[in-house]
Amino acid sequence: MSKRIGNGSTVPSSSRRAWRQGFTWVEGAIFFLLVLSISGLYTLPQLLSGNMSLRSVLEILVDCIFMSVAALPAWWLHFRLFAGAVLRWRIALHVLTATLYYGTWLLCYVVYNPIAGHEPLTAWRVLYNAGPNVLFYLQLFSVMHLYHFFKEREAQLKREKELSSLAYHSEINALKAQIQPHFLFNTLNSISASVPAEQERTRELIARLADTFRYALHVSSHEWVTLAEEADFIRTILELEHHRFGKRLLYHISTVDGLANLAVPSMLLQPLVENAIRHGITDSVEGGGIQVSFERQGDRLKISVADTGQGYAGDLQELLQRGGVGLKNIRRRLQLLFNENIHIEKNMPKGLIFYFFIPVQYHVNQNRTNHRRRRGLTLPDPGVPVGPPGAADSGGVREWPGSSESHQHPQTPPRISGRADARP
Repeated sequence: MSKRIGNGSTVPSSSRRAWRQGFTWVEGAIFFLLVLSISGLYTLPQLLSGNMSLRSVLEILVDCIFMSVAALPAWWLHFRLFAGAVLRWRIALHVLTATLYYGTWLLCYVVYNPIAGHEPLTAWRVLYNAGPNVLFYLQLFSVMHLYHFFKEREAQLKREKELSSLAYHSEINALKAQIQPHFLFNTLNSISASVPAEQERTRELIARLADTFRYALHVSSHEWVTLAEEADFIRTILELEHHRFGKRLLYHISTVDGLANLAVPSMLLQPLVENAIRHGITDSVEGGGIQVSFERQGDRLKISVADTGQGYAGDLQELLQRGGVGLKNIRRRLQLLFNENIHIEKNMPKGLIFYFFIPVQYHVNQNRTNHRRRRGLTLPDPGVPVGPPGAADSGGVREWPGSSESHQHPQTPPRISGRADARP
């Protein structure tokens, strides 16, 4: 089954992905061997007494096939469709699936008995067979739950090992990045001080550039930052890019009211924003817009980056699989940290939307670090729009209305269309 998005595109649901990617012949073989072994245990007294005929063996095999067919829907519900559900809820679901199993098993024999020349099932036989079948169901799914528990445990240990390796390499890279970092900032300060006062725009560009370097240095030793810090960093990048593209680049970053102190992995959005600029805006003559959105949905935070650029005419899932280094890095981090995937869909009338979900968790340090206050470069008044001087005179607009808590612009360029609130 697929879930249809508001703009008409479809994405595979989690259950379909699990069925397609998670099925293994090993599990199928274990499933059938369990059915055969448990059935063999029930017929062991008959085998030891020497009353086992060829017809009895065939009847046992037919019964194994019927039990396998009857147990398949329950297996799919528990280990594919609701594999990520809470365990106690899945255990409660067994009341329904056990009934479904026995009903399917009875239906098989209702069809089979007249064909094989056996007597039809009576009410007494239905009641008599209920006990052994429920016991068989409990034994089968107890072993299957144990199998999946150890399989998930093995996958978790593998992820933890990869995370440890990733943390080690990150620490090495952080140490490398900290070699003489003050030289860079002192140089930027010197360049800023040497710029004439009438070229204030150049001084601001240097200040923004210092912001990006300072943030990159900060996150080299901090895996987690607040959502507000990450949003400010993305805003700084888009401000710098707007100076490059001018009116060809518009952007909007949703407010983070009530979400400012949520913890997010550092530098997680930068590759998506740069990807939207490079592949969506750069080669477009008329340019386009970029929208970064944050939305809390229950105990998860949805983060999306949409653009109205050139889009992509091919298969979106193929694009996601063969993406560049930045996109692969995001997919790997989301998988290792949260066991989540990144999703892609077409924006309407053109462009793409990338989005993903992460669990809601608050940053250990509720006091937000403001990197701009610690630098020694000239800063614009925080109560004044942070665009380049003279932008309004030339008609240049960077942010759409509502993109900042304290800034409103009189111009109202067209907003990005498409459903940014689409569910995966």
